[in-house]
Amino acid sequence: MSAPDTAAIALTLTPLLGSAHKSLLYGLLLAIVVGIGLPAGALVVGAGALFGPWVGIVTVLVGQVAGMTLNWRLCRGVLRPRMQRWLEERRRGRRLRRILQQPANLRLLLLLRLAAIPMALVNVACAMGPTPLRPYVLASLVLVPRFSLIVVAGSLGAEAARGSLSPLALAARIVALLATAAVVVLLTQTLLRRGQRPCQRDP
Repeated sequence: MSAPDTAAIALTLTPLLGSAHKSLLYGLLLAIVVGIGLPAGALVVGAGALFGPWVGIVTVLVGQVAGMTLNWRLCRGVLRPRMQRWLEERRRGRRLRRILQQPANLRLLLLLRLAAIPMALVNVACAMGPTPLRPYVLASLVLVPRFSLIVVAGSLGAEAARGSLSPLALAARIVALLATAAVVVLLTQTLLRRGQRPCQRDP
């Protein structure tokens, strides 16, 4: 099942429930999708479209944390043999397995989170190695600005489609969104540079 398929299911079911139950069901669906390693980008966008920026961000963050934890447990348990094969079939997966043969420190985990590597691949590679859960979860907090930006974009797109924004308000929100995106990109690049310098000095 692809990410658009799961998003379509969520959009079909949520109108049948109350607002609190909607966000709870949506967060549960997102946790399951992330937990079993499926792409969840469409669901993150959909959270903003369905619930607005604030409830959407909370729903996504709770769902992502629960999903990453579930994925961690599954990869270290019943899915371990299958996930080992899955990693070995991918060039990036083999590289990550070599990098994560020893417990990773917080700096390395932050670099992996900020790098242009599919999140599901990083999740599985970290779970398959000896890295403890606590630093893995702490490093994952660096994804909060990215998730928030995607949710806000989904909310803005939904408001624009409904025609509930004036052209001036829409332009102002687009400018604010682009400015926020620029800040997130600059922050990511800064953290990557700071993390790579010590690595380059290591023997």
